[in-house]
Amino acid sequence: MKRLDHWTLTLLGIALLTLKAHSQDMPLSMLLLDGEGWQLVSEGHGFTDAPCADDKGNFYFSDMRSMPPAVWKVAPDGAKSKLVEGTSCSGLKWGPDGRLYACVGKDKQLVAFEFPGSKKIVVAEDVQPNDLVVNYKGHIYITETGKKQVTFINSKTGEKRAVDTGITAPNGITLSPDQGTLAVSDYRGEYVWAMRVEADGSLTHKEPYMTMRTEVDVNAKSPDGRSPVYKTASGGDGMTSDVQGRYYTATALGVQVFDPTGRMCGVLPKPTDKSMTSCGFGGPHMEFLYVTCADKVFRRKTKANGNLFFLPPPKDAPPAKKK
Repeated sequence: MKRLDHWTLTLLGIALLTLKAHSQDMPLSMLLLDGEGWQLVSEGHGFTDAPCADDKGNFYFSDMRSMPPAVWKVAPDGAKSKLVEGTSCSGLKWGPDGRLYACVGKDKQLVAFEFPGSKKIVVAEDVQPNDLVVNYKGHIYITETGKKQVTFINSKTGEKRAVDTGITAPNGITLSPDQGTLAVSDYRGEYVWAMRVEADGSLTHKEPYMTMRTEVDVNAKSPDGRSPVYKTASGGDGMTSDVQGRYYTATALGVQVFDPTGRMCGVLPKPTDKSMTSCGFGGPHMEFLYVTCADKVFRRKTKANGNLFFLPPPKDAPPAKKK
């Protein structure tokens, strides 16, 4: 039997008490609104990814394969405009300094765009960034999928160091509402991994915290010839979380939703048969869940509200939780 350390047991207790105070369970009925389904936001793109939002109700995404590649802005009234052209970005997040940080794997760079004018500044070189999250301190965490590594970058000092290695294919990345837990999806595995964020930016107490569902492998046969065989790779891609402490992961099956203790709430089916790359909240009250799917972007209104990590966490945010 696996032994749990004191920190893990303490956080488990906090998680259970927090959930008991709000609900005994967090099914999808607590998230979804009757009559609200996926709505088309934008179409006709090459390959969409990198959903993110600001605190003014605007939503952003990247079209990585348009000619030229572009970052799009969707205003609260639905009006669309190009914010940046000429850079193919697989991850976007606003920072506390007002800059838009972007993963540019093609150039092995993490960059930042300054506005007005969209001036591009190189923040880190010799990296292979896939996705990122930026906290209110200006600390940046990127997934370097090919290196099986999570890398920490201090936007103020330029410090760069590996803070985790070993996940098969680290891809999506997000934080808990209090910014005390970092969650990372494994594209070629079945787990979302969770780690405690220390004051110096290092990560500790790594655990396989959430188990993602995978597709049935139609080409495999079970020993009894009747039971389904499931793929080992979930396709776990971009991630986000909400202020209630739920985690969301874009996968081959759809958006998989987990409660603060890592239990499965349910799966939101994809709005299209094409691949889903990421998910993120946006809107005036961060109430819309957006997903990027190949050449299109969709959203649906929810009962939840997303997090803006470039802002200090609310004092009453659910605490960081781990098994």
